[in-house]
Amino acid sequence: MTLTRTVGIVRSSEKVQFADQLINFKRRKMKKAILSLILVFNVSLIYAETPGSYRGKETHGIGFGIEGGLAGSVFYDYALNSSMQIHTLLSSGGSSLSSGSGTTTLDTASTTIGATLRYFPSENFGWYVGGGGGMLSASQTMKQSVYCYSSPFTSYNDAKCSGFEGSRISVTTDSTYSGLALWGDAGWQGYDGYYFTIGVKAGTSMKLSEDDKTNEIVAYSNHKSTAQSQWTNIKSPTGLIMSFGWHF
Repeated sequence: MTLTRTVGIVRSSEKVQFADQLINFKRRKMKKAILSLILVFNVSLIYAETPGSYRGKETHGIGFGIEGGLAGSVFYDYALNSSMQIHTLLSSGGSSLSSGSGTTTLDTASTTIGATLRYFPSENFGWYVGGGGGMLSASQTMKQSVYCYSSPFTSYNDAKCSGFEGSRISVTTDSTYSGLALWGDAGWQGYDGYYFTIGVKAGTSMKLSEDDKTNEIVAYSNHKSTAQSQWTNIKSPTGLIMSFGWHF
């Protein structure tokens, strides 16, 4: 009976640590994004000029930032005129998590290449709406080291533990995805010379190919459910837009 309680405590503790690490990771990313958002908005207002004027005379723009799922990005903007702009981008990002004991690691990553056509309704303000699409690829690797319990506690074991009772097994699952992403975005951009873009992006992706191995992850603690949730989220282009660039 003592061993049974210990098993429960270990499972519960590792589950909490794994979940807390994911929550803290998202909180740190969101806090940085919000603080940067406030900073760039205030700085841009100091140097404010008519947004439409620079789009008409400085048609090119390059820069970097965050776009979609807090992924890092580089971009090139081309102004067709003072009210229309083509925004091309390459973004890449992901997360790396580990259990409290360090026996399990989860690495998830995605890359998006695409373009957005943005429309600025007024030359006097930097607000815009847009829509676009591109290619999205994603990958995930889960590495687990799982202890397989001996009798009479074999009911705690996953099916993969059959024949390995009383020892540890290592399980690695790799998932890959590629698809066509479609999105819409809205935000604010300004001003002359160098400029900031702040907005939100929402969309979905249509699968071209997928090798989903998340169902093969050993259902220990909350590892499987966390991996499946991460896998669903990483296949979406939805997220924040916050970038800095230069016009020329």
